[in-house]
Amino acid sequence: MESTLSWVIAIGVIILLIIQGGVFVGLYFLARRLVVMVERTSHLQTQAEYLISNAEPVLKMAHSLMAELKEAATYVAQGMQHVSAITEMAKDEAAEVKNLLGDTTAIARREVERARLQFDKVQNTLASATEQFDRTTAIVQESVLQPAREFSYLMYGLRRAVEVLMTGKRLPVDRVYQDEEMFI
Repeated sequence: MESTLSWVIAIGVIILLIIQGGVFVGLYFLARRLVVMVERTSHLQTQAEYLISNAEPVLKMAHSLMAELKEAATYVAQGMQHVSAITEMAKDEAAEVKNLLGDTTAIARREVERARLQFDKVQNTLASATEQFDRTTAIVQESVLQPAREFSYLMYGLRRAVEVLMTGKRLPVDRVYQDEEMFI
């Protein structure tokens, strides 16, 4: 009965260790995906900042050209149309990049939260396994070691009884007390 229980516990601990290893491998791949997504987000953010910083000088240049080219109204009108189109495209691009950054950030936050939840599950599983192992150890100590101690005490008592019966003579008082103190 006890060996079966030991085997069951050992197999259970091995299965838990295998599951834990699988969870850690999954967390590793999840972390790698998360790092790649963050790098992409950083690259997109750099491109968006570049587009935004380049849109402002174009607008300033367009306004300075308007002041200098009042004589050529037709050219200025065409230039304004082009500048307006560029500005709209830059705004649209900036809005798309902002939306993309927002979506990517939300996805990254969800993945980080999911990874944290998985880590919490793994931590709880490990705590549960440790607690079960401690309980099993206590049961083994109580059911195996306690009877062994009691048997040892019984054998000491029997040996002492055989010594007393075999020798037939009384021991000095200090020797008797010392033996009894050791037994108790």
